[in-house]
Amino acid sequence: MSKPLCFLFALSIILVTCHANTTTTTCAPSYCGNLSILYPFWNKSNTSTNGEFCGYPDFGLGCHEGHAIMSFPSDQYYVTDINYGLNSITLVDIDVLDQQCPRARHNVSIQNLPLSFSSLDLHLSFYFNCSFHPSSVQPIECMTSGRNQSYVFVLGDEGDHDHGGELLRQCEEHVVVTILNDEIESGDLISGFGDAMKKGFVLNWNRAADCAVCEESGGNCRFNITTMQSRCICRDGRTVARTCKKGTLVLSIIKLKLSIFMCNLQRPYFF
Repeated sequence: MSKPLCFLFALSIILVTCHANTTTTTCAPSYCGNLSILYPFWNKSNTSTNGEFCGYPDFGLGCHEGHAIMSFPSDQYYVTDINYGLNSITLVDIDVLDQQCPRARHNVSIQNLPLSFSSLDLHLSFYFNCSFHPSSVQPIECMTSGRNQSYVFVLGDEGDHDHGGELLRQCEEHVVVTILNDEIESGDLISGFGDAMKKGFVLNWNRAADCAVCEESGGNCRFNITTMQSRCICRDGRTVARTCKKGTLVLSIIKLKLSIFMCNLQRPYFF
């Protein structure tokens, strides 16, 4: 084989390898209603027969009557939007949708999940069934129970009306709810909190610690429910322990050296 042909052969090996590394990942998309479920989220009904899924362990979404559902340790939310460009997900508390006067039953418990609240969010502080009645604060009329009242504040503002901490001591329950800041006016909490809660709130997802090395190398995480271990799926279809970079680089070098060696075998020798 002539030197020009050998060069073209070696170049083709490199191009084929590079093309393999830019092909679509094996993490196939799924749908629930009109919502596209893509990595790092996954459809719980689409796990493989060996209990594997492509995505973050806590990002599995259920699908009920065309509505995607995300479950946290103590509560469930409808997923109304996922913005993969902004790494954001919009959630609505299932418990409040059918209530004319929605009562928050729990805080948003993201705990150790790779999630964080968005700058678009506003936190409301609810105090329910209180025997203490702070002056100059309007109660939530639809939640009145006998002589007891319930109150809502923008989180942190209650201190202006409760210097002695009586709200925490004389109210049966304190719940912090997250809404979208644009959905309510600060002077209209009483009449506006219900509709705002039904519009939901936004969370941003962060890179999961166990998947950081894999994703930085261009791969996606695959998790096995049985072994409780994650592996890395590369764009060329390989499944490796942690990173796609090293294996791909070594493979490219081996292929290149092999092609050069084959060319040298074809070279004529003169004595």
